[in-house]
Amino acid sequence: MKKSLILSANAVPQNGGQGLNLYHMVESLMESFDIRLFCRQNSTNVKTEVAPPPQLSNLIGRIPVVRRLRDWQNLLSDCQFDRYVSRRISRADLFQGVGGQCRDSLAVARSLGCRTAVDCITTHIDDFESHQRRECAKFRIRPATNSLSRRRQLEEYRIADLIRVLSEHAKRTFLERGFQPSRVIVARPPVDVDLFPQADFTGPKFRISFVGLLEPWKGFHYLMEAFESLDSPDTELILWGGSGTRSVSRYLEERMARNSRIKLRPVSARQVGYGEVYGKSSVLVHPSLSEGFGYVVAEAMASGLPVIVTKNTGSADLVVDGKNGYVVPAGDPEAIRERLAYLVSHPAVVKEMGHAARETMRLRDSDELRCHYAHALDALAS
Repeated sequence: MKKSLILSANAVPQNGGQGLNLYHMVESLMESFDIRLFCRQNSTNVKTEVAPPPQLSNLIGRIPVVRRLRDWQNLLSDCQFDRYVSRRISRADLFQGVGGQCRDSLAVARSLGCRTAVDCITTHIDDFESHQRRECAKFRIRPATNSLSRRRQLEEYRIADLIRVLSEHAKRTFLERGFQPSRVIVARPPVDVDLFPQADFTGPKFRISFVGLLEPWKGFHYLMEAFESLDSPDTELILWGGSGTRSVSRYLEERMARNSRIKLRPVSARQVGYGEVYGKSSVLVHPSLSEGFGYVVAEAMASGLPVIVTKNTGSADLVVDGKNGYVVPAGDPEAIRERLAYLVSHPAVVKEMGHAARETMRLRDSDELRCHYAHALDALAS
């Protein structure tokens, strides 16, 4: 008989990074557990309860001046979701919530005798928040988290029996803060190589792509600085993603006005198609200052693209420096520029690295959630 598992995530399955993580979690664990899911939209094959829209959070998002308080908007949404779940969960073998979204639910689950896990999709909150705060200050905008959300996550870490992270880098941020290795388990998300068309490198220009939210802690500004100092007219930088703040939008407008080779495409890779985003690129650069994993890196590698990532990006676990991409220090535009300059002048190396990147993704174990993590949860509930 399958053990019972309650999954909780303030997300829509397959929508954005959190939604994609939730979808993979459900698909990977549904064979091993009897799942009851709490989320924002019913789009899976398991029993699902849909939380109502966060009205106060949505109201803040519609008021021009107040919507700058995005940390409060995020916190209110997560708290409303957490309260909804905590009032409806019942006894189960296991309960798992997403970091920042499940403090109350975890406490209730523990009181009901459930074993508990936190799905931490970022690095440790103190690592993540420190990079957010520093980089957001450069743009004079509020971080996406605040001291209250930090305290909630620290309490979640304390309550949970097990913490799942997406990379060895993310795990290190916990171990550095005194967590026992047995409490923190790495289970990387699966990537199906066959879903991604092969990059052909036939475009008229060397295309450098950034894919993701244009948030300061994602480090896009370091990539733009590197590109502006790159002495190569036959290159272009495409930023695939949107900005949620005026300060970042102004920064982008100023840079694009100065350099017509920088272009903004405010759409998601899934929306426009992987072939259009990755298939027509020459390299993906993911210069994040703090990243639990970085789906876009795995997707680009599956598409046969070389990648340039920072040491602070969890998906650096996938990169063999100099073979299928490069790993550079975080916040170092000169290091990015040097790697880009080399790739621009060595097209054969670009193709070789791209081939190696695709093979890396084809050969890697993509069943960590289905096997390794499912086994860990089963053992936890025994």
